[in-house]
Amino acid sequence: MKLHKLLLLILLGLTVSFVSCKKGPEKLIAKTWKVTNVVSKGTYNDSIFQVFKADLMKVEMTFKDNKYTMSSDGKVIESGTYALENGILVVKTEKGMNMDAIVTKDNLTLDTPDFMTNLQPK
Repeated sequence: MKLHKLLLLILLGLTVSFVSCKKGPEKLIAKTWKVTNVVSKGTYNDSIFQVFKADLMKVEMTFKDNKYTMSSDGKVIESGTYALENGILVVKTEKGMNMDAIVTKDNLTLDTPDFMTNLQPK
């Protein structure tokens, strides 16, 4: 009987350890990311998209405390918030545009109506 209780206690301890060490999307995103690629969804003609892409390739995004800042050449060009909503990481601009985000340890993908933007940790 004592062995049974000991095994249950060990199992409970391992479960708590595993859950507390798990990094969810909200914890993975909290760092500075640099844009590595931008793909158009066809809403702009190619020459205009190339201008946008050239500008976006200089961008860095810093995520911390459920807020983000987007900067280029050291100047903040946009800010907003991020949160986990219904299991999906949502990044919201100051103007209220939502971007769904897929985040792993090495990659962040932001999905907007016009672009798919890939970022990697800086």
